[in-house]
Amino acid sequence: MKVAAKVFIILGMIFQGILIFPIIIGAIALKKLKTVTSKSELTAIGVLTLLFVNLIGGILMLCLSDADLQENGQNNVDTKS
Repeated sequence: MKVAAKVFIILGMIFQGILIFPIIIGAIALKKLKTVTSKSELTAIGVLTLLFVNLIGGILMLCLSDADLQENGQNNVDTKS
């Protein structure tokens, strides 16, 4: 589901390319999706994505579970050592 959220956020950024705000929020959301390890860290940026970038992408971000984000924690540990 994380990949689907990324796809919809990128589509929202492309379709609203005239406006600068969705591009900034979308970039922050994509970076957060890459690094967060718990669902509580995604709540604020998920709501902003829901309102300003893409409705479906924001809903998918808010529906992600901690199990979906566990691979981020494992990847961050591997790259830091």
